Amino acid sequence: MKKSAFSARRIALIISTAILASAAMPASAQDAANDPGASASADSQDAIVVTARKRAETLLEVPIAVNAFNSALIQDKMAQNITDLAAFTPGFQIQQSFGRGGDRPVMRGASNILFSDGKVGIFLDGAPYFGDFSSLDLANIERVEVIKGPQSAVFGRGTLSGAINVVLKRPGKDFEGRVVGTLGNFDRRELSASLSGPIMDGIGFQAGFKLFDTDGQWRNEAVPGERLGDQSSRQYTAGLFFDPTDDIKASVRWLHQTDDDGHFAIGLQPASANNCFLSTRPYYCGVVPTMTHFAANTNRLLRPGLYRNADRFIGDISWDIAGSGYEASFQAGYSDLTEVTGLDQTYDARGFYFLPQSLCGRSFYALPNQDCSKSSFETTTGTRRKTQTYEFRLSSPATDRFRWRVGAFHSIDKQSDMPEYLELNEVGPELLNDTKRVRNLAFFGGVDFDVTPTVTVGAELRHQIDKVRNETPTYRVGDVFSAAYLATVVLPNPNQVVGTAATRKATFKATLPRVTINWKPERNLSFYAQFSQGNSPGGFNKISAPDPVFKEEKLTNYEIGMKTSKFGFDYLNISAFWQDYKNQVLTNTYIANNVVDSYSANIGRTRIRGVELEGQLPLVGDILKLQFNYTFLDAEIRKGVEAEKALELLGRSCKTGSTVNLDLPGCRDAASIAGNRPPLVSKHSGTVGLRFQHPVDDNWTVFSGADVIYRSSYFDQVLNHAESGDSTQLNVQFGLHDSHGLRISVYGKNVLGDESPVGILRYLDFAAARTPTGDYARAFAITPARKPEYGLTVSKSF
Repeated sequence: MKKSAFSARRIALIISTAILASAAMPASAQDAANDPGASASADSQDAIVVTARKRAETLLEVPIAVNAFNSALIQDKMAQNITDLAAFTPGFQIQQSFGRGGDRPVMRGASNILFSDGKVGIFLDGAPYFGDFSSLDLANIERVEVIKGPQSAVFGRGTLSGAINVVLKRPGKDFEGRVVGTLGNFDRRELSASLSGPIMDGIGFQAGFKLFDTDGQWRNEAVPGERLGDQSSRQYTAGLFFDPTDDIKASVRWLHQTDDDGHFAIGLQPASANNCFLSTRPYYCGVVPTMTHFAANTNRLLRPGLYRNADRFIGDISWDIAGSGYEASFQAGYSDLTEVTGLDQTYDARGFYFLPQSLCGRSFYALPNQDCSKSSFETTTGTRRKTQTYEFRLSSPATDRFRWRVGAFHSIDKQSDMPEYLELNEVGPELLNDTKRVRNLAFFGGVDFDVTPTVTVGAELRHQIDKVRNETPTYRVGDVFSAAYLATVVLPNPNQVVGTAATRKATFKATLPRVTINWKPERNLSFYAQFSQGNSPGGFNKISAPDPVFKEEKLTNYEIGMKTSKFGFDYLNISAFWQDYKNQVLTNTYIANNVVDSYSANIGRTRIRGVELEGQLPLVGDILKLQFNYTFLDAEIRKGVEAEKALELLGRSCKTGSTVNLDLPGCRDAASIAGNRPPLVSKHSGTVGLRFQHPVDDNWTVFSGADVIYRSSYFDQVLNHAESGDSTQLNVQFGLHDSHGLRISVYGKNVLGDESPVGILRYLDFAAARTPTGDYARAFAITPARKPEYGLTVSKSF
């Protein structure tokens, strides 16, 4: 990773200057979000307003399971991204197995093996956020809302099991600002700042930035002197806000993000470690061991690691029609995302080749445009993604006994490969993936009726149409590779056709309801019951995949819950749910054209039952408080087959030639995975924390906090053999803050050094001998937990 342009000395100078310059400024317009000592009010359910149903409601009022983190709580949890917040959100887990690329959020047991699209939707002020979100900065935002259960009726596509809405800051009537700097081990350096306020009557602004760098925590044994896990980000935000009249509000905002990360740490547990089914299809059974050595052949990659550059624009306008309370609003969003990933897919220092090196380029192994010096496992891919979204809404006054809202949504999402990152390797030229385009059109509406002063019934409905189009590009090698480059390979042939034109289309239609009953017998006590459905539209795999098409997923949710601030609690929330998950999509690997690839596959049907609990209990007034959350998830596959299980139990008798044939006697029954737990789902998880604060004098307050974060073991795949083992981490912080917005804290994350892996990828060991079934040997790529991290953070709000 390139060294940062800003140093620790510069951070210290900027922070010192900001503190000195603002020390004499009054703390006007500084709310509880800037004051960790005010957490008692900042995190109360009747104080935090959320827009989880795209209208303003308090946490206590909204009849759905939602966790909201304002800036004070984000600071209190030492959270730098959404991944950090998952530990404090019941029912929410994130598998960060591939650095800051390929996010895999799991909401309420709805497993997500590859990427986030389609399962958990991410939104910026209600506008869809496409792409990975683990590097989305939380320094200059107002609030993060984690909304659990199907949200398709309200938020639409890609919210089968939940949604995350990141609410951006808006300027107030006075100037407000904040500057934050952090120094930590592994040469961690962060600097962020924000400023907002009025420009003139009716016009305000907001601007901010964050610079972030940290060195990798692991030595790359394949490249001397290199570290694995370097991360670097530059993020900038700006916005103009218009209030020309009391009835009209409008804004336009820009967010820029650049990430430049080195190759992440991941290590291959070889086939020699396999310990079960050794006479058929060997696998590893039990808790995988901790990996301590990592090697990636980054010097053989065109561009190692992750590079991401994104510009996002959001514009909105709302009109309280003639002050009547009837509101019309329109929002438009546009994003332009470029992402380049260089990955050593051997996950090992051995540097596998698919073809025998001694025979490459000779006789049977002679292929057009073949470069025998380049392994097909050393890949760099570039993707360009452009998205447009539009939404119109019309709603009745929020104070009416009968309330309604209607609207329409349209989006166009297009992804295409970047040919400049194609290379020639041992099996010939790399191929461009399909260009994917998804058009979504939706119409939605909802009503709420106050049956009595304490009972409200609500219903929402969304009808959406997804048109999915995959186009396989056609081109010749000479169209992509230069003549000079082709002259360097073993068998140059610039006229070889490597793509064949093909277009596949599909339309998915769904009508998705949500019905809610809310009973609020007292001001600080409410009960709710809910029925909802969510979907994730189907799509296409590569034509070479065993299943070129995967079906639409559908999840039906039944839920009851209680929210209260009675019984001595600042807040106490309990929810129980039962979900029927049809056509769940997971992934498998396959080999085609001498290349290993993944494809999406419907595994069958899953039943998920769960209970979520969270609360905050004062132990000694506002001085000492207990915070807790716990999730119990009973997720079970009720119907489905996995071909590999038939091989494990019956061996070659379930193969016709080199292909698994489940129609052979006994093989389909042997392949059943009914009764197994979905991958990546922990049965138990939770956090217990203590928060202490006490004034030292009239100006200074001392504070401290500690959180124990627990997660029980999860399985790598539907076979339920290899698993992670239980994880227990301890985070701590201690500091001082004054009444003028200055805050100084020291922190430690995972201070006890928990080493349970954060990811297990079922993979192959190509250097090992074939198994008794004639298949490549199984191996497992394991992503390590982050090592203990310590640091100092200084912030100033004014």
